[in-house]
Order: sequence, then C-alpha cells, then structure tokens
Amino acid sequence: MVKAIPTDRNRRGPPGKVAVASADPCAAAPDGGAGAKPRQPKYAAIRDWLAQRIASGEFSCGEQLPSEHDLMTRFDVSRVTARQALDDLRQRGVVESRRGKGYFVQRMKVLQSLERLQSFGEMMAPLGLETHSKVIELLEVPATKEVAEALRIEPGTVVTRLARQRIAGGSALSLDISFFPLDIGRRLMVLDLSHEDVFHLLERQLGVELGYADLTIDVVAAEARHAPHLGAEVGAQVMRIRRLTVDDNGRPVDYERLYSRLDAVVLQLRVPRW
Repeated sequence: MVKAIPTDRNRRGPPGKVAVASADPCAAAPDGGAGAKPRQPKYAAIRDWLAQRIASGEFSCGEQLPSEHDLMTRFDVSRVTARQALDDLRQRGVVESRRGKGYFVQRMKVLQSLERLQSFGEMMAPLGLETHSKVIELLEVPATKEVAEALRIEPGTVVTRLARQRIAGGSALSLDISFFPLDIGRRLMVLDLSHEDVFHLLERQLGVELGYADLTIDVVAAEARHAPHLGAEVGAQVMRIRRLTVDDNGRPVDYERLYSRLDAVVLQLRVPRW
C-alpha cells in the first residue's frame, strides 16, 4: 500500500524572476553607525548582481551577459572593475569567456568531492549560487529488496521515499531519490525539503550525527520517469551514484540514488601515493 504524504504546505517552489534593479548596487549604503556592514567592493557588488540574475534564470544557460562596456555605463565603473566582476564569475565556473564575443552563462555542474560527505548546497556554495529543490514525490512505500538490504530492515517494511529535482542557477542538475527509516522519514516530511538540504535537517533539526557514507558509481540509461527531471533524452547515458549514509552509531539513516547528466557533474578525488 503506497501512502502519499501531502507536501503543499512545505513547498514554496523556485524563486521567481528578479526584476532588474534600478538602484546602483555599487552605491554606498547609508551610514548605519557601528553596526553597519562594511561597504562591498564595486566589482563584488556587480558580480553578485549578475550572479543573482543567473540564479533566478533571468540570464539562462548559454545566454550572453552584459558586456564590459555595458557594465561600465550602467554602474559608472572602470573597465578594470567590470572585467574583474566578470572574471570572478568565470573563475567560479558560472560563466565562460569567448574571445572576441564576451561572457556567456555556462551550464552548471555539480562538483562532487569523493573525499568528504557533502550536501548539494555545500557542493554548490563555492559557485555563489542559490540552490533549491522541487519535491516530486514524498511517499510511504514498502521497501524493495535493494532498499531493505541497504537500510538493514526486512523487505516490505514501510519506509519514506523522497524524490527531488535539485536546481542551481536556474538549471536542473540532478534527480535525488532517497529512502529513510520510517521514524526518521516521518519527522523529515514536515520540514522544508524544498529549501533545506536533508543532511542539514538531519543534523540540525533531528539531532542525527552523521558518520560516513558508502558510494557506488556507475553509468546507466535514463529511464522514462527520470529523464524529464534531468533534461535528458530517454535512454541517454546518465551517472548514477548510490549512496548509503549512516549515523555515528553505524545505523543506516539515508539510502539514495542520485542521477545526473554526464555533462552536469564533475567527480573530484585526491589519491595519495602511499
């Protein structure tokens, strides 16, 4: 028996487009006294202005950004400052420069470190982009043999299944299908699963101390039910990461199947010689 869990009260959906600000983000803030925040460098203010619009989807993947000259005129800054703002985004992997043509929004990629256990938000943080999730499913289902073996329970035991499309910079980067023991899943289902990473909720809201995760990585054909959420064709090759996370007592608390297009993920691993 599959039991659906209503999630409308938890879903706020992706942020809407942000209108182009008429105010100059480089302008000095009013003097707020000792508690006022220090003034942001001009290049950083322009960089963040651009990043916000990329994150909201106003500048979509492949679209050209305003030129150095456009930014100089809009914000009354030097070419060096405008170039620094654009180059900072390039170094973060958010945009790419094309000789003689300008800067273009680059397809977002998840940098998955295999050296430490990271949430989606933690992986995307270095790019300076806001992340959120679209909750596709939140169900109570009988555990399959695969899930039961991972969570160390009997097949058919009811577990919580959560499927989310993970989004950053206006791009769908992965489809995460997670399974939790019922005592954990029922507590998670009333929390904000659209805007908070599960790892953070487990640690900060439920008091679960995470220990480690075992990962298995392979490449599979995109199934018809998964492909639309990945922006992939049915049958296209996608990366699948099966990840089992346990708490500090060794109890399995989260079994996941993470799917990503091959052009949307980069794996990183440091390998010592000895």
